[in-house]
Amino acid sequence: MSTSDSKAPIRTVKRVQFGILAPDEIRRMSVTEGGIQFPETMEGGRPKLGGLMDPRQGVIDRNSRCQTCAGNMTECPGHFGHIDLCKPVYHIGFLTKTMKILRCVCFYCSKMLVSPTNPKIKEIIIKTKGQPRKRLTYVYDLCKGKKVCEGGEDMDLTKDAQLDPNKKAGHGGCGHYQPSIKRSGLELMAEWKNVNENSQEKKMAVTAERCWEIFKHITDEECFILGMDPKFARPDWMIVTVMPVPPLSVRPAVVMFGAAKNQDDLTHKLADIIKANNELKKNESIGAAAHVISENIKMLQFHVATFVDNDIPGMPRATQKSGKPLKAVKARLKGKEGRIRGNLMGKRVDFSARTVITPDPNLRIDQVGVPRSVAQNLTFPELVTPFNIDRMQELVKRGHSQYPGAKYIVRDNGERIDLRFHPKPSDLHLQWGYKVERHLRDDDLVIFNRQPTLHKMSMMGHRVKVLPWSTFRMNLSCTSPYNADFDGDEMNLHVPQSMETRAEVENIHITPRQIITPQANKPVMGIVQDTLTAVRKMTKR
Repeated sequence: MSTSDSKAPIRTVKRVQFGILAPDEIRRMSVTEGGIQFPETMEGGRPKLGGLMDPRQGVIDRNSRCQTCAGNMTECPGHFGHIDLCKPVYHIGFLTKTMKILRCVCFYCSKMLVSPTNPKIKEIIIKTKGQPRKRLTYVYDLCKGKKVCEGGEDMDLTKDAQLDPNKKAGHGGCGHYQPSIKRSGLELMAEWKNVNENSQEKKMAVTAERCWEIFKHITDEECFILGMDPKFARPDWMIVTVMPVPPLSVRPAVVMFGAAKNQDDLTHKLADIIKANNELKKNESIGAAAHVISENIKMLQFHVATFVDNDIPGMPRATQKSGKPLKAVKARLKGKEGRIRGNLMGKRVDFSARTVITPDPNLRIDQVGVPRSVAQNLTFPELVTPFNIDRMQELVKRGHSQYPGAKYIVRDNGERIDLRFHPKPSDLHLQWGYKVERHLRDDDLVIFNRQPTLHKMSMMGHRVKVLPWSTFRMNLSCTSPYNADFDGDEMNLHVPQSMETRAEVENIHITPRQIITPQANKPVMGIVQDTLTAVRKMTKR
């Protein structure tokens, strides 16, 4: 649905606040009431309700509609579901931070190991105003040496003790000895140097459930001191208790020959999580032995971790039946082929051309020679006005196959007419307000670019000069900012698609305006090669 169809008032975005999804928020934004409980996707040839292809989560084929928003395949954006985990597990992305916070708070009473009234804490808060990440680092450095929870002996409420200026004010800590916390694979281990009277164990695993209990009792005030805003990110939210299930549009099934469907890696992984969760639930209900439940939790922890990141050092990778490692969420985002670098920062675009470059000393420095075949394929949408209607009508009459001509007419209601398939373009009559997507012609403004784009002058504005043959031609003086040579280099050309962009290219981006670089306040281009030699020969005595 486009925004123009909606009656909702449009607000302007002032700022973006990142945070951690709270378990309640995950449940609220989920459309699968009661969570997803079955690892199966289909039942009797239809998507199973409460399964991994739940029809409330989105649309899987062109014939069906979404049960949540009633949209079809193009309209429905997909909706999140959720899985209620039987036991909390660690989030692999937050494991290091979880460990840091565990070392800052008491293992028994969840109070900070250093009192919030400590002058050093106040100093840290002032020093790191607006930099919460730094605050945790400073507080961590202050707490990591503490081996006892402050406050056992400080809870002296006698009048004399309160008047004593040398006596530190406590914050009601429990006075227990603190373990040292170490990571081993996907587990955290606690080890005590000094054994407390009530516990004889020297070493134990810190389960995610125990960690969650500790974090839950951290007060909002202490959350803030630890660099976390309790409104947007509480420490206990870093432990996974409810798992969001991505919409179907994020993990589409690939249809194989016939009716067989090949499920996405994420769907396979989610099926493993549900199976492990159901197994744990079953064993808990029948009262299985502790070591069996412990193994089930480890299995669930492994599947939840490899769903997010399947490249954990020292851990076996989750694989398909064929033995190929599954692609986790992290692998989709990171790296050169990931979502950020591959699809957002660099992507395939329209209205661009790429071919080999050759020199042409007859062109001006702000010109680029464009092959006629390219000029006939790239277009610029020109608005029809009383001043150009006759010229535009002539271009429409010539159609797509003749140069200069036009490829499309866009009516003022948005309807597009493709002149390549129109039997008689000369019958089409233009009106003011229509747009004609005409071929590129001389003196059109374009952006010329050579990769790698290392500085501002790697993309400059040029004026088109349509020439025969199949290479881009450029003046030799422009080679230095592009770092181009003519031993087979290829360059890209982009055609701006609006008058505003053209105006910017003409006044800001155009090559003559880029001769002096702001980097060193000196020229980046000058005459080179035979032009320079010729000037020397012509002027020498």
